[in-house]
Amino acid sequence: MPPTRSPFDDVEFPPFSALPFKPGDPPGAIWGFYESISGAEKPDELGSLNLLTPVRIHRASREEIQEGRVVSLNWPLQKPTPAYKRKTFEHKVFKRPGGKVDDEIYMNTQSGSQWDSFRHWGFYKTGQYYNGLAESDIVNAQGEGVPISVDKPLRNGIHTFQGKIVGRGILLDFFSYAQSQGINYAPEQQHLVTAEDLDACAKAQGVEFRQGDLLFVRMGYVHWYENATHEERAEVVSGQKRAVGVRQTEAEVEWFWNHHFAAVASDTPAFEARPSIQEWNLHDYFLALWGTPIGELFDLEELSRVCKELNRYSFFVTSSPLNIVNGIASPPNAMVIF
Repeated sequence: MPPTRSPFDDVEFPPFSALPFKPGDPPGAIWGFYESISGAEKPDELGSLNLLTPVRIHRASREEIQEGRVVSLNWPLQKPTPAYKRKTFEHKVFKRPGGKVDDEIYMNTQSGSQWDSFRHWGFYKTGQYYNGLAESDIVNAQGEGVPISVDKPLRNGIHTFQGKIVGRGILLDFFSYAQSQGINYAPEQQHLVTAEDLDACAKAQGVEFRQGDLLFVRMGYVHWYENATHEERAEVVSGQKRAVGVRQTEAEVEWFWNHHFAAVASDTPAFEARPSIQEWNLHDYFLALWGTPIGELFDLEELSRVCKELNRYSFFVTSSPLNIVNGIASPPNAMVIF
């Protein structure tokens, strides 16, 4: 029996120059577009994850799962120490009566590998979150989370990603490509990966993109961290304000818009370069204006080795963030199947 078709199987997106989709919204915003396709009356909370339809998932599973090999993309939650004075991950193991042992964890969800939800980042000019959500619907005037009820979820929480991040993945192993081309850079320092770089890497790997792909870009930060000394790590991670990443110019914004990925992720602290070279960030476009999840600090080391061995850079991927109602971010619990 064929999979159920969805109105999102063949989406014709407006050109970037035609945005915003609705007059009065911020420049570049697509708010209301997915509702116009599905006919939904409630504000959309999935953004580009809508593109991961049963038809696309079925095709990806049929075409990509050939070897039965599984690769985890989850870096330990203890690595690295969260930046910007966030709470450090804590793990406590303790004995309980009757010969039992429990453990507890305390963490900021910007620890280790993570997905950012659409409640994480607001548009820099207006403070609005995806689909016009106001900051006051997330935190109060004192910066504390608004009262919530598990039985009455608020908009744009990480819980909406449950069962949605499944489909065809693509790895652009830019770190390996750069080395092969004599492009040397330090991943722990600012290096700008351009749209032209991404195209050149895709061409060298023989990658063909499809609408709704889950894009992973290896830029070498995890590789650097795992091979650095304790002193080198401490010096960089204490501030973590510099790192390789995608450049912030209109060329990159339009490149990502024109490819219509379901989500993007990398092995770097922010996906985009740090510090930003603009007053805005790619986070403004991905999270706030488009509703495209960003994955950060994914462990792409084994994935890059397997892709090179198989000479194949597409695969089936599934990710199940923690089911935290109204959550802001989450470990990805992601794995790839070849």
